[in-house]
Amino acid sequence: MRVKKNYFYFNINNINQAINITTACKSLKIIPVYCIKYYIIQGFGPNWILEFRNLLQKKFNKKNFKILVDCKKNYGLFIYLVKQKFNYLKVTADRKTLLRLKSIADKNKVIVNPKISVIEIKNIKNLKQKLKNISNTNG
Repeated sequence: MRVKKNYFYFNINNINQAINITTACKSLKIIPVYCIKYYIIQGFGPNWILEFRNLLQKKFNKKNFKILVDCKKNYGLFIYLVKQKFNYLKVTADRKTLLRLKSIADKNKVIVNPKISVIEIKNIKNLKQKLKNISNTNG
């Protein structure tokens, strides 16, 4: 019997938030998925997201977290991130373009436009307790 993995999606803005969430989730056997908004990548550039992932991989195993990146209508960024094999990508496109982008992503085992609900962590004071409460209601 396969064990279903718990994935929780978090909006984050910096590496400290990601480290805090990963350490809290590790003890609860939850895999956090970090949602990076488009305006952050637009400001810092696409190399920032690669360095962000590298910093997290130095501190934790790459199986302990996943990253979702919002690309909006920037198809060049989308293709660049697919080649870098990010776990999840969110893109806005018309139907014909979306089918082409999904075929590129499928070849590289990247999931496009997952249906998710995101947890906003900036208002949470006790993160570990909140995660326990959420995991108990879901699981």
